[in-house]
Amino acid sequence: MYAIVRSGNKQYRVEKGDRIAVEKLPQQVGEQVKLDVVFVGSGDSYQSGKAAADASVLAKVIAERKGAKVISFDYRNKHRRRTTRGHRQTFTHLEIKDILVS
Repeated sequence: MYAIVRSGNKQYRVEKGDRIAVEKLPQQVGEQVKLDVVFVGSGDSYQSGKAAADASVLAKVIAERKGAKVISFDYRNKHRRRTTRGHRQTFTHLEIKDILVS
């Protein structure tokens, strides 16, 4: 059984036991998170729309880490203007504990 969940305006395909990295969530390490379900599938059967809204995915927060650094360099020719900026996105790492379908 698998589910497609939404978190941080992105969608992830998950199964029980998977580990995913989503945009930072307010929960602390060790707490449980309930994710919004868009689609649930198992073999030939599936549920989407209102039927999938009754389903839920339980995940446990296992870590909070920063991603790779992204460098932004801005250069304007003939104006002596150079700007370098760096950014590291914070991610929450989740472990999928269970997919509940009612």
